Amino acid sequence: MKQLTPYTKKRFLREHLRHRLTLLRTLRQRTNANYNFQKQGDMYRCVKDSNLIAVRLLLDFLGLKGERHKGRFRLKHAGRKNGSKWQDDVKVDQFFRRLLTPKDVPAGSRELLAGVYVRADKELAHLTLKFNKRFNEPKALIDAATAVESLIQKFVYRGKPLPPMD
Repeated sequence: MKQLTPYTKKRFLREHLRHRLTLLRTLRQRTNANYNFQKQGDMYRCVKDSNLIAVRLLLDFLGLKGERHKGRFRLKHAGRKNGSKWQDDVKVDQFFRRLLTPKDVPAGSRELLAGVYVRADKELAHLTLKFNKRFNEPKALIDAATAVESLIQKFVYRGKPLPPMD
């Protein structure tokens, strides 16, 4: 793991993470503003997929991942990977001194985040025969985005306001 300088941390939060938070928030913000996706199916699918990608990416950043175990979805701790391929990965432990565990996540959000993670990790990244519709519904995606955003605000920004969307 690389040590980040104060300048690098500030730049990462201001530029890179801000962009990812925009991907995370777009579906919720457009839905709340009553944006009409009608006759824009392609745009709607892109916005939903950006939400899925951002949830998965940011859960990985936080040190969490989802898995399906005996037909149920559960959130798991995902430690850092060793090797040169992963040396430049940026994770929350470089800001907060540790990766999160499922206990850091409100109990009511764990299954949802795990299910959205698994959907993004498998169904979005691969062509599959399975399609988990439950975690493709706008409410599930918006609730997952809100839960991830809350974790980032609490552990990365330490309760301070998050940056606005790009």
